Amino acid sequence: MSVEPATDLVTVVVAHHVPPHDEADFLAWQHRMADAERRAPGHRGTELHPPVAGVQDDWVAVTRFASEDALETWLASAEREQLIRESEHFRDFRLQRVPASFGSWFPTTGAAGPVTPSWKTALSVLVGLYPTVVLLTLGLSALWPAAPLWASLLVGNVLSVGLLTWAVMPVVTRALGRWLEPTRDAPQPWTDVLGTVASLVFLAVAAGVFALLT
Repeated sequence: MSVEPATDLVTVVVAHHVPPHDEADFLAWQHRMADAERRAPGHRGTELHPPVAGVQDDWVAVTRFASEDALETWLASAEREQLIRESEHFRDFRLQRVPASFGSWFPTTGAAGPVTPSWKTALSVLVGLYPTVVLLTLGLSALWPAAPLWASLLVGNVLSVGLLTWAVMPVVTRALGRWLEPTRDAPQPWTDVLGTVASLVFLAVAAGVFALLT
């Protein structure tokens, strides 16, 4: 199986104000839109966030593409224009592009649905962050023992962010993919339990290994 080269994801955020009596039609339309997006070249995921009382009044769709060209091709496509014409009363929306950032640590499967819970993303970042930071700290201490604290922290942070973004988190999110974004037919709560236990066991084993090394 071929592996696509890593790219900086481009994200577009679309906010829709939907009256409560139109929500069923809106969701059906959004599912058709998400299905079309999945077929578009370069599509890397779609999330649909419902309104949150006191936080946001709109439905927010977040879609990621592998490149600016792929995004522009989709936005200008005849299929998207046809879908927009199908639901004239949802044409009043706000669209905003978002630069690539740490959000690319968590690529989505492409299914419209709820965002990954914050506790899962936090735990998965810890799975990648803890061994990375410990190994970098040990390595810098050995290679640069006289480094002042401010300098070693700066170099360590630069290296850890780079490694997490381009090396560590892609591996972690692939390994924990079924737990981060369970499929509709995934057995619950066992999927959540197994993913959580596996993450905690990994951290415990890593801590034990590092305790022996240090």
